[in-house]
Amino acid sequence: MRVIVCPHDTGMGGSQINAIDLAAAVRQRGHDVMLYAPPGPLLDRVRALDLDWTASPPGLRLSAAWTIGLVRLARSWHADLVHTYEWAPSVGAAFGPHGLLGTAQVMTVLSMDVPDFLPRHLDLVVGTQQLGADSGRFQHRHVIEPPVDTQQDAPRDRAQQRHLLGLDPDAFVVSLVGRLTTDLDKVAGVLAAIEAVDEMAAERHVVLVVAGDGPELVRVADAAGRVNTRHDRTVVEMTGSLVDPRPVYAAADVVLGMGSSILRAMAFARPCIVLGASGFCLPVTRRTIEAFTWQGFYGVDDGSGYRGLLGFLERLAASPEDRQIIGIWSRGVVVDRYSLGHAAEVLTGVYSEALARRGSSWGGAASLLESAAGVGSYMVHRVLPRRAVA
Repeated sequence: MRVIVCPHDTGMGGSQINAIDLAAAVRQRGHDVMLYAPPGPLLDRVRALDLDWTASPPGLRLSAAWTIGLVRLARSWHADLVHTYEWAPSVGAAFGPHGLLGTAQVMTVLSMDVPDFLPRHLDLVVGTQQLGADSGRFQHRHVIEPPVDTQQDAPRDRAQQRHLLGLDPDAFVVSLVGRLTTDLDKVAGVLAAIEAVDEMAAERHVVLVVAGDGPELVRVADAAGRVNTRHDRTVVEMTGSLVDPRPVYAAADVVLGMGSSILRAMAFARPCIVLGASGFCLPVTRRTIEAFTWQGFYGVDDGSGYRGLLGFLERLAASPEDRQIIGIWSRGVVVDRYSLGHAAEVLTGVYSEALARRGSSWGGAASLLESAAGVGSYMVHRVLPRRAVA
């Protein structure tokens, strides 16, 4: 089959990396794949995987230019199916090649909630069991947990990776890879991590490596600078955004974060602590893995702060043996449950189901009308007021 894959952008992020890696894995199974996405840092990854790519306008917001470009590509390339990631591309494609040309469509939403206005007759892929259970209004829903390339993301020589990053081989290294943004309270978790290592640094040689950028970069850099000045050494190392963050995972003793970043760290056999919203903070262990496989590697607390983070870090810092045991177990979890090959097999099955139903979906027109009304309401009540304030 001929599939166009549409990530919402090619900046660093879990959804975009999943889209690109799965596209490559689907192509390896004998299908023709074309990426339709705007230019961005992850294009280096696209080129390394030798994926075909057509440039699009930005896909973060609804755009007539984006939709028109996709219609032209779907028609000229004779696409069988369009696979969109996140809400704006999903809506744009539904009213573009799906609605105008009858092209089959699959939507993936890896956010922590699924917008009600997405067309309910289309196949929907979500990333957690909980979202799958909560998305009953969609007629054809599937769960594909965020996959990890366990061949590329695998344990490496820690000392060598630290040398590449200029880190002390004897330091207790805590790594965090992710966007520096208020979305999902990500920046709050980063600032809490800086506070924790600030306190640890009085008694221990600890380094926090923060790999990422975003709208809150200056705020995080200011906090890091104050800590480094106070201790007269580098306690918080800011690397900026890295196209290949694997050395940051491999150099770590412990990794902090959420979502697919945690899964990648587990593949490197590193113990992990999930930092969610409103102060959520919980290590990934045998006791907590069942909850995380249900809700995703994320959580929401009561807003009282990341109270347990310092204690979790101190206990792991004090026990290299515990770190090794947890790390080995963590990689086993990812290999058994989250491998890229398994996810690609499931996804091609979803594609086949969507193609088999093409043109025979009852209620498709009504679903699109309902979606149009929902999108209009969303734009009026949420998006347009934010743009007016900006």
